[in-house]
Amino acid sequence: MSQPTILCAAYGGGHVNACLPVAMALSARGWTVHFLALTTAYAVVDAAGARDAGVTVWQVKDMLTPDDADIVTHGTSLVGDVDATGPVSRAESVAYQGFGYCDLVATHGHAKAQSLYADAGRAAFEHGELAARILNKTAPDIILTTNSPRAEKALIDAGQDRGITAIVLNDTLASATNHWLHDPDYADRILVLSQSVADTLIASGHAPEKIIVTGNPALEPMAQLRARRAARNARAQTDGNASGNGRKTVLYASQPLKGRDADHQSDVIAALYDLALQRDDWDVPVRLHPNEEPAPAWLKPPFRCNRGASLDCDLFDADAVITHGSTLGIEAALAGVPVILQMGSSVAQNSRFAEYGIAAANADIDDLETAIDRAVSQTEAGRFAMPSGALGNVVEAIDAMFAEAQHA
Repeated sequence: MSQPTILCAAYGGGHVNACLPVAMALSARGWTVHFLALTTAYAVVDAAGARDAGVTVWQVKDMLTPDDADIVTHGTSLVGDVDATGPVSRAESVAYQGFGYCDLVATHGHAKAQSLYADAGRAAFEHGELAARILNKTAPDIILTTNSPRAEKALIDAGQDRGITAIVLNDTLASATNHWLHDPDYADRILVLSQSVADTLIASGHAPEKIIVTGNPALEPMAQLRARRAARNARAQTDGNASGNGRKTVLYASQPLKGRDADHQSDVIAALYDLALQRDDWDVPVRLHPNEEPAPAWLKPPFRCNRGASLDCDLFDADAVITHGSTLGIEAALAGVPVILQMGSSVAQNSRFAEYGIAAANADIDDLETAIDRAVSQTEAGRFAMPSGALGNVVEAIDAMFAEAQHA
Protein backbone atom coordinates (compact mmCIF):
# COMPACT_ATOMS: atom_id res chain seq x y z
CA MET A 1 0.00 0.00 0.00
CA SER A 2 1.44 3.39 -1.00
CA GLN A 3 2.12 6.09 1.55
CA PRO A 4 -1.15 8.04 1.89
CA THR A 5 -1.37 11.79 1.49
CA ILE A 6 -3.95 13.90 3.32
CA LEU A 7 -4.82 17.56 2.97
CA CYS A 8 -6.24 19.08 6.16
CA ALA A 9 -7.74 22.55 6.20
CA ALA A 10 -9.22 24.60 8.99
CA TYR A 11 -10.07 28.10 10.07
CA GLY A 12 -9.16 29.27 13.58
CA GLY A 13 -10.87 28.79 16.93
CA GLY A 14 -12.38 25.41 17.67
CA HIS A 15 -11.92 24.30 14.06
CA VAL A 16 -8.12 24.22 14.02
CA ASN A 17 -8.06 22.78 17.55
CA ALA A 18 -10.15 19.85 16.32
CA CYS A 19 -8.24 19.24 13.09
CA LEU A 20 -4.60 19.90 14.00
CA PRO A 21 -4.17 17.00 16.49
CA VAL A 22 -5.39 14.65 13.76
CA ALA A 23 -2.90 16.04 11.25
CA MET A 24 -0.01 15.64 13.67
CA ALA A 25 -1.08 12.13 14.68
CA LEU A 26 -1.28 11.02 11.04
CA SER A 27 2.14 12.53 10.35
CA ALA A 28 3.53 10.49 13.24
CA ARG A 29 2.08 7.38 11.58
CA GLY A 30 3.97 8.05 8.36
CA TRP A 31 1.31 9.84 6.35
CA THR A 32 2.26 12.74 4.11
CA VAL A 33 0.29 15.56 5.70
CA HIS A 34 -0.48 19.00 4.28
CA PHE A 35 -2.29 21.61 6.37
CA LEU A 36 -3.95 24.69 4.88
CA ALA A 37 -4.07 27.04 7.89
CA LEU A 38 -6.77 29.60 7.14
CA THR A 39 -6.71 33.09 8.68
CA THR A 40 -6.16 32.87 12.46
CA ALA A 41 -5.46 29.12 12.31
CA TYR A 42 -1.91 29.75 11.14
CA ALA A 43 -0.72 31.15 14.48
CA VAL A 44 -2.06 28.03 16.25
CA VAL A 45 -0.49 25.63 13.76
CA ASP A 46 2.82 27.46 13.90
CA ALA A 47 2.89 27.60 17.73
CA ALA A 48 2.10 23.87 17.94
CA GLY A 49 5.28 23.02 16.03
CA ALA A 50 3.43 21.31 13.20
CA ARG A 51 6.35 21.68 10.79
CA ASP A 52 8.72 20.05 13.27
CA ALA A 53 6.21 17.20 13.47
CA GLY A 54 6.52 16.67 9.70
CA VAL A 55 3.42 18.56 8.56
CA THR A 56 3.73 20.74 5.46
CA VAL A 57 1.96 23.98 6.36
CA TRP A 58 0.39 26.21 3.72
CA GLN A 59 -1.19 29.65 3.81
CA VAL A 60 -3.36 31.25 1.18
CA LYS A 61 -0.54 33.58 0.13
CA ASP A 62 1.47 30.50 -0.87
CA MET A 63 -1.05 29.89 -3.65
CA LEU A 64 -0.22 33.17 -5.43
CA THR A 65 1.74 33.21 -8.69
CA PRO A 66 3.44 36.07 -10.55
CA ASP A 67 0.38 36.21 -12.83
CA ASP A 68 -2.01 37.06 -9.99
CA ALA A 69 -1.89 40.85 -10.18
CA ASP A 70 -5.69 41.08 -10.13
CA ILE A 71 -5.91 39.02 -6.95
CA VAL A 72 -3.33 41.20 -5.21
CA THR A 73 -4.95 44.43 -6.45
CA HIS A 74 -8.43 43.47 -5.28
CA GLY A 75 -7.13 42.07 -2.00
CA THR A 76 -5.11 45.20 -1.27
CA SER A 77 -8.16 47.37 -1.93
CA LEU A 78 -10.40 45.29 0.34
CA VAL A 79 -7.90 45.02 3.17
CA GLY A 80 -7.23 48.76 3.25
CA ASP A 81 -5.18 49.92 6.21
CA VAL A 82 -5.47 46.79 8.36
CA ASP A 83 -2.75 46.64 11.01
CA ALA A 84 -0.09 44.11 10.01
CA THR A 85 0.67 43.26 13.67
CA GLY A 86 -2.56 41.29 14.23
CA PRO A 87 -2.93 37.48 14.26
CA VAL A 88 -3.20 37.43 10.44
CA SER A 89 -0.42 39.05 8.41
CA ARG A 90 -1.26 41.76 5.91
CA ALA A 91 0.09 39.63 3.07
CA GLU A 92 -2.19 36.75 4.08
CA SER A 93 -5.22 39.04 4.39
CA VAL A 94 -4.55 40.45 0.93
CA ALA A 95 -4.27 36.98 -0.57
CA TYR A 96 -7.36 35.62 1.22
CA GLN A 97 -9.59 38.55 0.32
CA GLY A 98 -8.17 38.80 -3.20
CA PHE A 99 -8.77 35.13 -3.98
CA GLY A 100 -12.26 35.31 -2.54
CA TYR A 101 -13.29 38.41 -4.45
CA CYS A 102 -11.78 37.38 -7.78
CA ASP A 103 -13.56 34.05 -7.42
CA LEU A 104 -16.86 35.93 -7.07
CA VAL A 105 -16.07 37.93 -10.20
CA ALA A 106 -15.20 34.81 -12.19
CA THR A 107 -18.40 33.07 -11.10
CA HIS A 108 -20.92 35.92 -11.07
CA GLY A 109 -19.43 38.84 -12.98
CA HIS A 110 -18.24 42.22 -11.67
CA ALA A 111 -21.64 43.76 -10.86
CA LYS A 112 -22.97 40.74 -8.99
CA ALA A 113 -19.65 40.28 -7.18
CA GLN A 114 -19.84 43.86 -5.92
CA SER A 115 -23.40 43.33 -4.73
CA LEU A 116 -22.63 40.03 -2.99
CA TYR A 117 -19.61 41.45 -1.20
CA ALA A 118 -21.50 44.60 -0.19
CA ASP A 119 -24.24 42.46 1.37
CA ALA A 120 -22.19 39.77 3.09
CA GLY A 121 -18.50 40.72 3.10
CA ARG A 122 -16.16 37.75 3.37
CA ALA A 123 -19.12 35.45 4.07
CA ALA A 124 -19.91 35.73 0.34
CA PHE A 125 -16.64 34.07 -0.67
CA GLU A 126 -16.86 30.66 -2.32
CA HIS A 127 -13.11 30.00 -2.82
CA GLY A 128 -13.33 27.61 -5.72
CA GLU A 129 -10.04 28.85 -7.24
CA LEU A 130 -8.21 28.57 -3.92
CA ALA A 131 -9.49 25.01 -3.49
CA ALA A 132 -8.36 24.07 -7.00
CA ARG A 133 -4.86 25.44 -6.46
CA ILE A 134 -4.17 23.73 -3.14
CA LEU A 135 -5.48 20.43 -4.51
CA ASN A 136 -3.21 20.74 -7.54
CA LYS A 137 -0.21 21.46 -5.29
CA THR A 138 -0.81 18.63 -2.82
CA ALA A 139 -2.58 15.87 -4.82
CA PRO A 140 -4.14 14.30 -1.70
CA ASP A 141 -5.75 10.90 -1.37
CA ILE A 142 -8.02 12.26 1.36
CA ILE A 143 -9.29 15.69 2.36
CA LEU A 144 -10.15 16.49 5.99
CA THR A 145 -11.84 19.71 7.04
CA THR A 146 -14.25 20.76 9.75
CA ASN A 147 -17.75 22.08 9.12
CA SER A 148 -16.87 25.66 8.16
CA PRO A 149 -18.18 27.33 5.00
CA ARG A 150 -16.09 29.16 2.37
CA ALA A 151 -12.67 27.57 1.86
CA GLU A 152 -13.35 24.43 3.90
CA LYS A 153 -16.61 23.72 2.07
CA ALA A 154 -14.97 24.56 -1.27
CA LEU A 155 -12.33 21.89 -0.63
CA ILE A 156 -14.94 19.26 0.16
CA ASP A 157 -16.92 20.17 -2.98
CA ALA A 158 -13.85 20.23 -5.21
CA GLY A 159 -12.54 17.01 -3.74
CA GLN A 160 -15.78 15.18 -4.38
CA ASP A 161 -15.84 16.49 -7.96
CA ARG A 162 -12.35 15.01 -8.45
CA GLY A 163 -13.18 11.71 -6.80
CA ILE A 164 -11.00 12.42 -3.74
CA THR A 165 -12.27 10.98 -0.48
CA ALA A 166 -13.71 13.91 1.48
CA ILE A 167 -14.17 13.78 5.26
CA VAL A 168 -15.75 16.37 7.55
CA LEU A 169 -14.85 16.47 11.24
CA ASN A 170 -17.92 18.22 12.62
CA ASP A 171 -16.69 20.12 15.67
CA THR A 172 -19.86 20.46 17.74
CA LEU A 173 -23.51 20.33 16.61
CA ALA A 174 -25.08 19.92 13.20
CA SER A 175 -26.36 23.47 13.18
CA ALA A 176 -29.23 24.30 10.83
CA THR A 177 -27.24 27.37 9.74
CA ASN A 178 -24.64 24.96 8.30
CA HIS A 179 -27.24 23.90 5.76
CA TRP A 180 -24.68 22.21 3.48
CA LEU A 181 -24.04 19.63 6.21
CA HIS A 182 -27.62 18.49 5.83
CA ASP A 183 -27.24 17.75 2.12
CA PRO A 184 -27.18 13.92 1.92
CA ASP A 185 -24.58 14.14 -0.85
CA TYR A 186 -22.13 16.36 1.09
CA ALA A 187 -18.82 14.66 1.90
CA ASP A 188 -18.08 10.94 1.96
CA ARG A 189 -17.97 10.69 5.75
CA ILE A 190 -18.97 13.02 8.56
CA LEU A 191 -17.36 12.42 11.95
CA VAL A 192 -19.50 13.73 14.77
CA LEU A 193 -19.43 14.52 18.46
CA SER A 194 -22.24 12.35 19.76
CA GLN A 195 -25.08 10.05 18.79
CA SER A 196 -27.61 12.88 19.02
CA VAL A 197 -25.67 14.80 16.35
CA ALA A 198 -25.52 11.65 14.22
CA ASP A 199 -29.27 11.22 14.58
CA THR A 200 -29.84 14.79 13.38
CA LEU A 201 -27.78 14.26 10.22
CA ILE A 202 -29.37 10.89 9.52
CA ALA A 203 -32.79 12.55 9.84
CA SER A 204 -31.62 14.99 7.15
CA GLY A 205 -31.19 12.09 4.75
CA HIS A 206 -27.58 10.97 5.22
CA ALA A 207 -27.03 7.21 5.10
CA PRO A 208 -26.44 5.92 8.65
CA GLU A 209 -23.15 4.25 7.68
CA LYS A 210 -21.83 7.61 6.46
CA ILE A 211 -22.02 9.23 9.91
CA ILE A 212 -19.48 8.02 12.47
CA VAL A 213 -19.55 8.98 16.15
CA THR A 214 -15.91 9.64 17.01
CA GLY A 215 -16.00 12.59 19.39
CA ASN A 216 -13.96 15.75 18.86
CA PRO A 217 -10.22 15.66 19.73
CA ALA A 218 -10.38 19.30 20.84
CA LEU A 219 -12.98 18.37 23.45
CA GLU A 220 -11.28 15.23 24.74
CA PRO A 221 -10.40 17.02 28.02
CA MET A 222 -14.15 17.30 28.70
CA ALA A 223 -14.62 13.54 28.35
CA GLN A 224 -11.71 13.03 30.75
CA LEU A 225 -13.20 15.59 33.13
CA ARG A 226 -16.50 13.71 33.06
CA ALA A 227 -14.69 10.58 34.24
CA ARG A 228 -12.89 12.51 36.99
CA ARG A 229 -16.12 14.08 38.22
CA ALA A 230 -17.83 10.69 38.24
CA ALA A 231 -14.98 9.20 40.29
CA ARG A 232 -15.12 12.11 42.76
CA ASN A 233 -18.88 11.77 43.15
CA ALA A 234 -18.57 8.05 43.70
CA ARG A 235 -15.99 8.61 46.44
CA ALA A 236 -18.29 11.17 48.05
CA GLN A 237 -21.14 8.67 48.07
CA THR A 238 -18.91 6.01 49.60
CA ASP A 239 -17.62 8.41 52.26
CA GLY A 240 -21.13 9.55 53.14
CA ASN A 241 -20.49 13.07 51.86
CA ALA A 242 -22.84 12.89 48.92
CA SER A 243 -23.40 16.01 46.87
CA GLY A 244 -26.32 17.93 48.33
CA ASN A 245 -25.07 18.26 51.92
CA GLY A 246 -22.92 21.34 51.33
CA ARG A 247 -22.93 24.53 49.30
CA LYS A 248 -23.68 24.25 45.62
CA THR A 249 -21.59 25.94 42.94
CA VAL A 250 -23.70 27.56 40.21
CA LEU A 251 -21.45 28.76 37.39
CA TYR A 252 -22.78 31.56 35.18
CA ALA A 253 -21.27 31.43 31.68
CA SER A 254 -21.31 35.00 30.47
CA GLN A 255 -20.96 35.95 26.82
CA PRO A 256 -21.19 39.14 24.73
CA LEU A 257 -24.71 39.64 23.38
CA LYS A 258 -26.17 42.49 21.36
CA GLY A 259 -29.40 44.47 21.09
CA ARG A 260 -32.45 42.90 22.70
CA ASP A 261 -30.42 39.85 23.63
CA ALA A 262 -28.12 42.09 25.68
CA ASP A 263 -31.11 43.66 27.44
CA HIS A 264 -32.42 40.20 28.27
CA GLN A 265 -29.00 39.17 29.55
CA SER A 266 -28.98 42.16 31.91
CA ASP A 267 -32.32 41.01 33.34
CA VAL A 268 -30.96 37.49 33.86
CA ILE A 269 -27.83 38.79 35.59
CA ALA A 270 -29.94 41.01 37.89
CA ALA A 271 -32.19 38.07 38.81
CA LEU A 272 -29.23 35.79 39.44
CA TYR A 273 -27.55 38.46 41.56
CA ASP A 274 -30.64 38.76 43.77
CA LEU A 275 -30.75 34.97 44.14
CA ALA A 276 -27.06 34.86 45.05
CA LEU A 277 -27.74 37.37 47.84
CA GLN A 278 -30.63 35.29 49.18
CA ARG A 279 -29.18 31.79 48.88
CA ASP A 280 -26.39 31.24 51.38
CA ASP A 281 -26.17 27.65 50.18
CA TRP A 282 -25.04 28.77 46.71
CA ASP A 283 -21.66 29.91 45.49
CA VAL A 284 -22.08 31.81 42.18
CA PRO A 285 -18.86 32.18 40.21
CA VAL A 286 -18.87 33.87 36.80
CA ARG A 287 -16.82 32.82 33.82
CA LEU A 288 -16.36 35.72 31.42
CA HIS A 289 -16.07 35.23 27.67
CA PRO A 290 -12.65 36.16 26.21
CA ASN A 291 -14.33 38.89 24.14
CA GLU A 292 -15.98 40.58 27.11
CA GLU A 293 -14.53 43.45 29.08
CA PRO A 294 -12.47 42.05 31.97
CA ALA A 295 -14.24 43.92 34.77
CA PRO A 296 -17.93 44.58 33.99
CA ALA A 297 -19.75 46.80 36.48
CA TRP A 298 -22.20 44.04 37.39
CA LEU A 299 -19.46 41.65 38.52
CA LYS A 300 -19.47 42.29 42.28
CA PRO A 301 -19.95 40.17 45.42
CA PRO A 302 -21.59 37.76 45.95
CA PHE A 303 -20.61 37.08 42.33
CA ARG A 304 -16.97 36.16 41.98
CA CYS A 305 -14.68 35.51 39.07
CA ASN A 306 -11.70 33.15 39.14
CA ARG A 307 -9.68 35.16 36.65
CA GLY A 308 -7.11 32.98 34.97
CA ALA A 309 -8.73 29.75 36.13
CA SER A 310 -8.87 27.03 33.51
CA LEU A 311 -12.21 25.84 32.17
CA ASP A 312 -11.31 22.42 33.53
CA CYS A 313 -11.08 23.82 37.08
CA ASP A 314 -14.29 25.83 36.82
CA LEU A 315 -16.29 22.89 35.49
CA PHE A 316 -14.81 20.37 37.93
CA ASP A 317 -16.19 22.44 40.82
CA ALA A 318 -19.54 23.30 39.22
CA ASP A 319 -22.79 21.68 40.28
CA ALA A 320 -24.68 23.48 37.51
CA VAL A 321 -23.99 25.88 34.64
CA ILE A 322 -26.27 28.65 33.39
CA THR A 323 -25.84 29.71 29.76
CA HIS A 324 -27.53 31.71 27.02
CA GLY A 325 -26.23 29.29 24.40
CA SER A 326 -22.46 29.56 24.74
CA THR A 327 -20.23 26.74 23.50
CA LEU A 328 -19.25 26.43 27.15
CA GLY A 329 -22.66 24.85 27.67
CA ILE A 330 -21.70 22.05 25.29
CA GLU A 331 -18.39 21.58 27.08
CA ALA A 332 -20.13 21.51 30.46
CA ALA A 333 -22.61 18.88 29.30
CA LEU A 334 -19.78 16.74 27.93
CA ALA A 335 -18.10 17.05 31.33
CA GLY A 336 -21.26 15.78 33.00
CA VAL A 337 -22.33 19.09 34.54
CA PRO A 338 -26.09 19.85 34.49
CA VAL A 339 -26.73 22.81 32.19
CA ILE A 340 -29.56 25.34 32.32
CA LEU A 341 -30.33 27.13 29.04
CA GLN A 342 -31.99 30.42 29.94
CA MET A 343 -34.42 31.18 27.15
CA GLY A 344 -35.46 34.65 26.04
CA SER A 345 -32.68 35.46 23.57
CA SER A 346 -32.27 34.64 19.90
CA VAL A 347 -28.94 33.01 20.79
CA ALA A 348 -30.65 30.57 23.15
CA GLN A 349 -33.43 29.89 20.66
CA ASN A 350 -30.96 29.07 17.90
CA SER A 351 -28.68 26.92 20.05
CA ARG A 352 -31.03 23.89 20.10
CA PHE A 353 -29.36 22.75 23.32
CA ALA A 354 -32.55 21.27 24.75
CA GLU A 355 -33.19 19.36 21.52
CA TYR A 356 -29.77 17.72 21.70
CA GLY A 357 -30.08 16.87 25.40
CA ILE A 358 -27.33 19.33 26.31
CA ALA A 359 -29.41 21.48 28.63
CA ALA A 360 -32.74 21.89 30.37
CA ALA A 361 -34.47 24.98 29.00
CA ASN A 362 -35.78 27.53 31.50
CA ALA A 363 -38.43 29.65 29.83
CA ASP A 364 -39.10 32.32 32.48
CA ILE A 365 -36.51 34.26 34.47
CA ASP A 366 -38.88 34.12 37.44
CA ASP A 367 -38.41 30.33 37.46
CA LEU A 368 -34.61 30.48 37.50
CA GLU A 369 -34.31 29.55 41.17
CA THR A 370 -36.44 26.45 40.67
CA ALA A 371 -34.40 25.49 37.60
CA ILE A 372 -31.15 25.82 39.54
CA ASP A 373 -32.45 23.79 42.49
CA ARG A 374 -33.54 21.07 40.08
CA ALA A 375 -30.15 21.06 38.29
CA VAL A 376 -27.95 20.93 41.40
CA SER A 377 -30.01 18.08 42.84
CA GLN A 378 -29.17 15.79 39.91
CA THR A 379 -27.11 12.78 40.96
CA GLU A 380 -26.36 11.43 37.47
CA ALA A 381 -24.65 13.04 34.49
CA GLY A 382 -26.81 13.95 31.52
CA ARG A 383 -27.09 11.78 28.43
CA PHE A 384 -25.15 14.15 26.16
CA ALA A 385 -21.68 12.63 25.98
CA MET A 386 -18.98 11.79 23.49
CA PRO A 387 -16.83 8.65 23.27
CA SER A 388 -13.47 8.61 24.98
CA GLY A 389 -10.32 8.49 22.88
CA ALA A 390 -11.65 10.90 20.26
CA LEU A 391 -8.29 11.42 18.54
CA GLY A 392 -7.73 7.71 18.12
CA ASN A 393 -11.30 7.27 16.92
CA VAL A 394 -10.87 9.91 14.23
CA VAL A 395 -7.52 8.50 13.06
CA GLU A 396 -9.04 5.00 12.92
CA ALA A 397 -11.94 6.27 10.81
CA ILE A 398 -9.57 8.01 8.37
CA ASP A 399 -7.39 4.89 8.13
CA ALA A 400 -10.47 2.84 7.29
CA MET A 401 -11.56 5.34 4.65
CA PHE A 402 -8.17 5.22 2.96
CA ALA A 403 -8.12 1.43 2.97
CA GLU A 404 -11.63 1.39 1.52
CA ALA A 405 -10.63 3.84 -1.22
CA GLN A 406 -7.56 1.75 -2.11
CA HIS A 407 -9.69 -1.33 -2.64
CA ALA A 408 -12.46 0.43 -4.54
